[in-house]
Amino acid sequence: MMRRRTWLYLWLVLALGLVTAGCDNPLEIDRDTEISIGRDGARQLEAKYGVVNDPAAQKRLDIIGHRIASVTNEPDLPWTFKILNTKELNALALPGGFIYVTKGMMDYLKNDDQLAGILGHEATHVVHHHAKAAIEKAMTQNLLVELVTQRSSESIRKAASITLDLEMRQGYREKEYEADHYGTLFAFEAGYRADGLRQVLEMLYQKEGDPKRVTWLLQSHPPLSKRIARLDEYIQQLTGRKPR
Repeated sequence: MMRRRTWLYLWLVLALGLVTAGCDNPLEIDRDTEISIGRDGARQLEAKYGVVNDPAAQKRLDIIGHRIASVTNEPDLPWTFKILNTKELNALALPGGFIYVTKGMMDYLKNDDQLAGILGHEATHVVHHHAKAAIEKAMTQNLLVELVTQRSSESIRKAASITLDLEMRQGYREKEYEADHYGTLFAFEAGYRADGLRQVLEMLYQKEGDPKRVTWLLQSHPPLSKRIARLDEYIQQLTGRKPR
């Protein structure tokens, strides 16, 4: 029986490879697997940093986060919003709708519009499946087949680790611009000022002298000046007014 299963597995690997030969994306991670990857990554992340127990801050994050999620093209994902217990200025999204903002970032933001802009940016990474594309590119063919066809705990764990690896952000410049663009749109459609994210980027631009704390200034991200310039142009198109 074991030999038969082995041959069936090898046949499936070969068949999938032949059917999709020449395709840029031969194996695609489905929605349920993507959510499982995000949930596993969330466990790893929370085990590393811990989650802040602040009911008032959590309620604020939930209200704004779910308003943003409701205007995306995937409002029915299992969206969760939590505060990581670290002073770094950062926010990140995991596949399936698991979004985190650090305590440092929560304390740093001055208003709900800015938080909405941050959450819109991260929600864009989720609904545009940026991490999924990175996983499919980073995994070996055999491991990707195992992930797609069997969804084993080991393949899920390895995929989750890829999403938590900051190196996967290399080459993401256009995706960051995309997240800025649609994140601004989501915030605006959810009823917040369109320039909330732009305000945050301007504030961070003034703090470039403290890069160890400002994780959003990682080298893999586009220069903040270029992100701000693009947002200035888009916000004027969206609202008919120049950002303040």
